[in-house]
Amino acid sequence: GPVARAARAARIGTRAGRSLRLMRLMRFLRLVRITRMVKVLLARKMKRIANGDGSGDATPDMQRADTIGAQIGAATTKKVIIMTLMLLTMITLLQRGNEFQACSAEFVFSTEAIYKGNRIGSNCTKMQQEAGPWFRGDGGLVSFSQNPSEGLTQGGLIYAVVEGCVMYSDTNLMGTADDREQKQLAMRRRGTEVLAIPCEAAFQDLDRDVVDDRSSTYFLYDMRRESIEEALLSIAFTSVIIVSLLGFSLIFSSDAEGIANQLVVPIQQLMLDMSHTAKLELNKVTPPEELVPSSVFEVRSLQAAFHNLNAAVRSFSKFTPLEVVRHFLSLGAVAQLGVAERNVSIFFSDIAGWTTICEKTKPVEVLSLLSEYFESMVSIIIEEQGTMLEFIGDAILAVWNAPNDVPDHAVRAVTSADRMNSILSSMRESWSSSGKPEIRIRVGLHSSRVYVGNLGSNMRMKYGVLGDGVNLASRLEELNKRYKTECMISEDVLKEPGVGDAFLVRPLDAVAVKGRTKPVKVYEVLGARKDSTEEARQISTVSTQAFKAYLDQDFDEALQSLKVLEQIKGGEDYAGTVLAERCVAFKESPPPANWDGLEVANMD
Repeated sequence: GPVARAARAARIGTRAGRSLRLMRLMRFLRLVRITRMVKVLLARKMKRIANGDGSGDATPDMQRADTIGAQIGAATTKKVIIMTLMLLTMITLLQRGNEFQACSAEFVFSTEAIYKGNRIGSNCTKMQQEAGPWFRGDGGLVSFSQNPSEGLTQGGLIYAVVEGCVMYSDTNLMGTADDREQKQLAMRRRGTEVLAIPCEAAFQDLDRDVVDDRSSTYFLYDMRRESIEEALLSIAFTSVIIVSLLGFSLIFSSDAEGIANQLVVPIQQLMLDMSHTAKLELNKVTPPEELVPSSVFEVRSLQAAFHNLNAAVRSFSKFTPLEVVRHFLSLGAVAQLGVAERNVSIFFSDIAGWTTICEKTKPVEVLSLLSEYFESMVSIIIEEQGTMLEFIGDAILAVWNAPNDVPDHAVRAVTSADRMNSILSSMRESWSSSGKPEIRIRVGLHSSRVYVGNLGSNMRMKYGVLGDGVNLASRLEELNKRYKTECMISEDVLKEPGVGDAFLVRPLDAVAVKGRTKPVKVYEVLGARKDSTEEARQISTVSTQAFKAYLDQDFDEALQSLKVLEQIKGGEDYAGTVLAERCVAFKESPPPANWDGLEVANMD
């Protein structure tokens, strides 16, 4: 209330006021001392945690994860204490002085001396002559003393009575009312707009009407100005508090983010890498040299353990078809023995004359040559969405449309064979210039419904294919020897959607391979239609005419077409020669009436 404010103001500049300032200073020093103690205790705690079980594994530049909480606590406690000290300092700076709301002892003693010395009694004229100059000046009031905090002040005074005599009255606010009316005004406006300051030590509310009894000397001050100043100071102080809290919140957030990033960022990177590894997207895993560094021992250990695991997965992936493992990972099931019937395109390839190459080449060079060859061929199979099943010596076995769905599996299988022969043509030039033997391959392709799945035992299994179609693909690869061709496909492959439109082929024969009684029409792949030459198109057309005449038992027409074919090729056509010799034989000894063009292929 007003009395409390007046009492607080009266203490300023006195021994009690100085004691209060000293207590505040001691509190400030105590807070500083507590800050230092807390900092030391937190440092000891972090050191004790860091030196716990297993700390011998951490290097000096690393910290353990269980010290992160203590580190955040230390940083937060330190900044909270600093903020508290700053706010206490701001309170002191923003505290409003109320010295003008008191009557100094110098004024009281001087008034008593004048009153008693001059024996003024109740003569207001003499009192006004003696004390009146204290309340007049250019601004309407002057300070009583050289020290404004000890004498009268100009701010807010609206009425002054000294020993019952009116020394000053602000008529704009007070009017011309007598002391009784002033007392009633003070009663109505006490504590809100008017503050009464008595100028005697003994002052009591004798009649308990919440209005201080004033003796013959008192001042009335206008509290509206003080209320406005206090409101402005409150707004300023609140604004400072809000800005300080926001500032320290940003500082706390920055510190917490920096400390948390030591854990979060590397772990996020590990989560992403683990996701890639789970999908066997090993080429997307972050290399060790590009890892986000972390000073946390556990995170570094986790990074090292994961990359050891990733290296092991990379190694094992070289022994097992990645497509197969990805398939089982997508199912979320453990691999079990079992097969399922599926329409697939089967690819067999073999290196022509590989035994002779091995005999004439050193083993180290053979290994280098074979590795280079396999690297190029397997890359093409994978790029065309095939599944590389196994290496059988120098042979390659691959399938399309298993285990993953590949709608255009036949087109992709033939594309792979065509690309392989194309890239081998370039590789042969490089091998020839470096003195290495040249490699040529024979490819057999067949599309059929076979059984695909996990074969073997519960202890060890492999993903493979079973069925007559697998045997036929292998036999077609061997048939290339008879016709001196490089890529042979069955009629079933040619009937698959898109193959006839994408590739140019020539019919070779209708054969029954070992293990089959029904004839299978086989074709040589001349290349992709979009890249075909005029000569290749003529070869395809004339070969088709010759083979049709052959099946119709019009052997003269077949021989004529085969002769044209030989002219187009500009020399010997070995595949055409095989068919021509058979036509000549049938002219001399015609086949039976139910003959279907079958030629039994004995490749043993």
